Amino acid sequence: MSFDSLVRPSWCPGCGNFGILAAAKNVLSSLNLRPENVVVVSGIGCSGKISHFIGCYGFEGLHGRVLPVASGVKLANHGLTVLGFAGDGDAYGIGMGHFIHACRRNIDLTYVVHNNGVYALTTGQYSPTSPEGFVSKSSPFGSLEKPVNPIALALSAGCGFVARAFAFDVKHLEKVLAEAIRFRGFAFVDVLQPCIIWRKGGVQFFKERIYDLQES
Repeated sequence: MSFDSLVRPSWCPGCGNFGILAAAKNVLSSLNLRPENVVVVSGIGCSGKISHFIGCYGFEGLHGRVLPVASGVKLANHGLTVLGFAGDGDAYGIGMGHFIHACRRNIDLTYVVHNNGVYALTTGQYSPTSPEGFVSKSSPFGSLEKPVNPIALALSAGCGFVARAFAFDVKHLEKVLAEAIRFRGFAFVDVLQPCIIWRKGGVQFFKERIYDLQES
């Protein structure tokens, strides 16, 4: 079953969002899900348009409110496969309260965060996951705060499925997403997704530092 959409992605060429989109579509198809039984909820930011680019039901909500909408969809119809997509600013900034309580409630849905460590759509302000000292338009002398650790937060909140993947390793990301969707409960996937415009050198930075935890 194809999850192609008639709407063409409008992201910057080479953006890591393309890897997340490809992995999501491939996994939904490989799991033999039907488009009419899948709902994709997205938020604000570059990642927010992903609900337009997957050929199923979609809802693009308000900033930081992916999880309330996704939870409502799942509670209204338990037969649906529900996926929420949000950026790091959306998920770990204004949406942080919803994130913690979604981990606690354990509603059966998959939450995928496009973590690029910057507010990219608004041209490069620092975000909750930007490294300390990160220089941006909103932090010309470097950000003062230490970055949020979403993996530790999810684990401490009791999340039953916690994973991290890399947007430029699509095969591994597909494996992680498939396991997340099959998991019966709240599944959280933090995807390291370098922004090629507002975080120069991001792709190479991650390639030099990431590793497969299962093989280490």
